[in-house]
Formats: sequence, C-alpha cells, structure tokens
Amino acid sequence: MLMNAKVIKLDLNYSCAEHHHFAQQRHYLAPYPEEPAEHFARRVLAWLCLYESKAVMAGLHRSGKDPDIFLQDEQQHFRLWASVELLEEKYLRRACHLADQVVLFLNPDEQRQLSNMPYSAKSSSCVFQPEQLQQLCSMLKPHMELSVWREDDAILLTDGTQHLELSVQCQHPH
Repeated sequence: MLMNAKVIKLDLNYSCAEHHHFAQQRHYLAPYPEEPAEHFARRVLAWLCLYESKAVMAGLHRSGKDPDIFLQDEQQHFRLWASVELLEEKYLRRACHLADQVVLFLNPDEQRQLSNMPYSAKSSSCVFQPEQLQQLCSMLKPHMELSVWREDDAILLTDGTQHLELSVQCQHPH
C-alpha cells in the first residue's frame, strides 16, 4: 500500500522522564514519492527513536546514497546517519566513512543479513518487528495526533484509540 498523502501533519506529545525531555510540537512529515506505508511507518518509528537528538527526516529518497534520517553539524558533516533499510555494502561503507554514527533500523531478516556484511561492526542496528509496523500503518492519517512515552528501550505510542508498545532492541558496534 502506497502513502496517499503528500504531507502528514503530526501533532506530537513526547515524554521521556529519564532524560527530562518533554515536548509538544507540530511537525510536517513528507513521505517519499511512491513510498509504501510500511516504509514510511519505519521512518516515523526510527525518527521517534532518535527524537531527542533533534535528527531530521530526509525529504528525498535516493536508494541508500543518502540517509533517511540525519543530524549534521555547522560544516555539513554527518554526526548521525540513519537508514530504515539494509544498505548495499558500498553504501554502508560510504555511510561509515561520512558519519560519526550510523544506525540502521531493520526487520529481523535484514538484521541477520547485516551480521554477515563487512562494516557491520561500525554501525548500530535496531530491529522493528513487522507486526509493530503494520499496527503503526493502521494509525497513519493525513493529520495524526500521537502521544509518545519513552522509557528505557520501550516506546509507547497512542493516537487516542490505538496503542502500540515497542521494545527497541539495538545492537551496538563491537
């Protein structure tokens, strides 16, 4: 299923007691042209996992050549490069050279493939279960109101009618 909306208006209430980070903000998120809903849901979840770092969602998808979510310093150096799919080896190597930190948000099959790739030791990875993404896909609307509570490695999301609890399991480089 492709995303119908060109822009998603997101009213977000974000709470993380552990880091004393509380925010109530409106964001405008743009799906890539012809982006499947599951891919967009994975980008939204990854962005929410990195929310406190003030990472930015990319506006254009360029098949692994650029990050889906990133954080740059004043000199345009990538402090954070995040991708929501397994990168080809050449793009993973490029990301590891260009960024201080590379984080991949994968499904379980992609996670298994990553462990066999060179440069996997230089990147962190987090796994989202397909059921979780399907549940978030059912929450996607042109105007979303989400409340997010972050506790340790758990993220709790609600849109007022549906609730989603995620355990974000991240593996860090050795």
